[in-house]
Amino acid sequence: MLVLLRFGFPGQHLLRTLRDHVLHNHVYVPWSVVLLSVAGALCFALSSVLEQQAASDQPPELALRLSLLVRLLLHPRWLLGNLAGGAGFFFQLLALRTGSLALVQPIFVCGLAFAIPGSAAMERRWLSRREWATTGLIVGGLVLFIAAARPGRGSPHASTAGWLVLGAITILSVGVLLALARGASQRRQALALGSAAGILLGSTAAVIERTGYLLHHGGLGHALSSWSPYVLILAMVAALVLIQTAFQVGDLKHSLPALTVLEPLVAVLIGQLLFGEHIALHGLAPLGEALGLVLMTVGVVGLAAAPNRQGGHRPGREADRSTAPAADRGQGSAAAP
Repeated sequence: MLVLLRFGFPGQHLLRTLRDHVLHNHVYVPWSVVLLSVAGALCFALSSVLEQQAASDQPPELALRLSLLVRLLLHPRWLLGNLAGGAGFFFQLLALRTGSLALVQPIFVCGLAFAIPGSAAMERRWLSRREWATTGLIVGGLVLFIAAARPGRGSPHASTAGWLVLGAITILSVGVLLALARGASQRRQALALGSAAGILLGSTAAVIERTGYLLHHGGLGHALSSWSPYVLILAMVAALVLIQTAFQVGDLKHSLPALTVLEPLVAVLIGQLLFGEHIALHGLAPLGEALGLVLMTVGVVGLAAAPNRQGGHRPGREADRSTAPAADRGQGSAAAP
């Protein structure tokens, strides 16, 4: 690294600017928050793989229904995935008690680098070159974005009007994506549902930060006297239904990339507009941020459009589900007239 800084390389000005800001404490990057975020990303990656494996076996008529969760409660693999997800949520809550949305949420994209290979391992297949390349673009784009944005501290205080506007925009965005998912192909359904879940989770992260702040500064009683814990529970249940339905209708690579990218981007936007968190907007920073967003977008589109490579225990699943009626998929065929 010292050699590169001395003799020069493309983008050295951006890296030197980032280094100078860190050294002069202009950037709030506590290592405890980083480690907690990485631990949470690992837990969420394991949760995504296990839950998708369980949800993919459920009948399509349970999509977007609470009965899907009731049925999944009987699946040991799904329960194990939820334990991992609960641990990830705990790490996220701890990280957001002292870290900003602009720092914590982008780090969680690291989970994508573990979840996609993990899903391929569960299916007993190798990742294709395209899957490796597009996953690398997504992770690299987010790393570039956070390095250029140089997130700073903020405060999870916002006006009542601000929270109401955030809630309305979130509900409207999720509703539009749900409408687009109806009647679409399984790949587009998974993409739309994953995008809806990403937007909802990005907004939920703001509520998590507020709840963690209340717990940290006033204790449990102070937090329970506020609206945020109750809204958090409702939002998490809705997000859980969206995520499980996205996992149910398509492969992990069709839903998880959009979810993973949109969640931190929405959270960063909320952090800047609602909580007053710092994002660099001078010099080469906007160029780096824009390039990071472009890389992430290309990666998501490329990964979602990648052809399926069936694993050993799920051969021809998508083809069967898109062309055969439910009776021909072994669901009630004996009772069919």
